[in-house]
Amino acid sequence: MPRDPRESADRCPGVLRLHDAGDGAMARVRLPGGRLDADGLDALADGAALGNGLVELTSRASVQLRGLDPARATHLARRLADGGLLPSPAHDRVRNLLASPLAGRHPDSRMKTDPVLTVMDDAICVDAGLAALPGRFLFAIDDGAGLVDAAAADVALVAEGRGRLRLHLGGKATDAVSLECDAVACALDAARAFLTVRADLAPGAWHVTDLPDGAASLAAKIAVRLTGEATPARDARLAPGTTTQRDSRAAVTVLPPLARLDQAQLVGLAALLREHAAGDARVAPWRTLTLVDLDPAQAREITRALDNLGLVTTADSGWNGLSACSGEGACARALLDVRAAASVRAGQRGPGAPTEHWSGCERRCGMKRDVDQAVIAGEDGIVARPAGAEPRFVAGVDEALALMDRAPAAVGA
Repeated sequence: MPRDPRESADRCPGVLRLHDAGDGAMARVRLPGGRLDADGLDALADGAALGNGLVELTSRASVQLRGLDPARATHLARRLADGGLLPSPAHDRVRNLLASPLAGRHPDSRMKTDPVLTVMDDAICVDAGLAALPGRFLFAIDDGAGLVDAAAADVALVAEGRGRLRLHLGGKATDAVSLECDAVACALDAARAFLTVRADLAPGAWHVTDLPDGAASLAAKIAVRLTGEATPARDARLAPGTTTQRDSRAAVTVLPPLARLDQAQLVGLAALLREHAAGDARVAPWRTLTLVDLDPAQAREITRALDNLGLVTTADSGWNGLSACSGEGACARALLDVRAAASVRAGQRGPGAPTEHWSGCERRCGMKRDVDQAVIAGEDGIVARPAGAEPRFVAGVDEALALMDRAPAAVGA
């Protein structure tokens, strides 16, 4: 359904536009491809010191700083810019580019996509017109291994081998298949077309699917055709542990419990990258961090160091697949301390447990559309939705915990 232009304006936060949350101001830092080098990690650690001391990973592979004093906003922006995290103030909120953390290194990858992402981000930052994109507009680059949900993106490039990428618009494939630079140009033409159609027909639109004719509107504008095929929805992800890259080197993935990193962990990660000459740590939409291009012996040493930092390094942890919003005390809308409840759940969950999200209000911030089970606090009470069962109201957190702890096949029996 097209979005009603009378709806509220786009209020997505950035580094320069802070959001007033329950625990102070919040800044959101875009990380194209989720990439964070050592300088960026140090900058985030210093930024966190201006707030509650924590950095949160988001479902769009960005990061958030909370508990900030708005009076220190200029200092924060300057420090993040010095760390390479704010290359264009005008494009602060529109650098929403998702990519696989392996970016061509997975055994099923069809091409290396780091160069494509760099070209696209640079091109966005020098185009003044693209700064008008809504803060929720999303680009994606899929290397062909399916570790990015291109179906959820407004404009996506999906690798098809031999250096060629296909353009997808609003979850629909087009007939536009191009080499790297031409593909980026085509993707940005689609974003410009979105702005034109939006201004003419749907001023309140945030996404391609909000336009009256959806993807067809953009396809006509840039002289491409829809193939009639939907973009495949992907749910593949890297679990904590070591992945063997297609070049036989290793990638190490870790999970910060409930997607939060403290200052010591940020500084420790930066030190590890420098010590081992690792390029960067990569945030993924499922809120993990991945270090790439490591030799196997180096990977084992780094895994031990990451474990010592308090990060989850194995897939059998109860933290794996468990998420929660900021919750009561950190968000003015939240009705429940979901982080405390989720921490209890981590001790109840075993290997292979369904993905699970706890929401402090009915907005369900941070909740992925494909999550298996959820607990949602609302004005009318707490709703628990276990995997394989109908949602139902529960009397309180203890009942929700007990219900979610039962095997999915047994729930509702």
